[in-house]
Amino acid sequence: MDLKKRFFLYGFGFAVGAMVVFFIWMKKDASFDYLPNARVIKNIQSKTITKSIPTKLFLIGHQIDDLTLLNLIKNGKVDFEKSNINTEPCKTYWIDTSFKEKQLTLIIENCDSIATIKKITKIK
Repeated sequence: MDLKKRFFLYGFGFAVGAMVVFFIWMKKDASFDYLPNARVIKNIQSKTITKSIPTKLFLIGHQIDDLTLLNLIKNGKVDFEKSNINTEPCKTYWIDTSFKEKQLTLIIENCDSIATIKKITKIK
């Protein structure tokens, strides 16, 4: 078998295998949350999320519903420099996100079974 035919067969097999793996992962809804930001966001989303009084007032004032709030958390980026991850039993995370082209910061207290959104502020 000549070299061209070997490369063709290898490439064809690789492409078919890659497509099979891609479709299997799409059906399983697999996610790869290995980076610190993704792990923190997934951990917060897996818990019951409560809101403090200032957070509820902010959400009402800016007409943000619970589904939008979950999307803000999902699409946010954790600011580990401002976050306090050394406290026990609850860690405090600062999540920077955007809503209607305005930058927001969510301060979330992440405990064992519950995550509380303590405060939401606009970044100027």
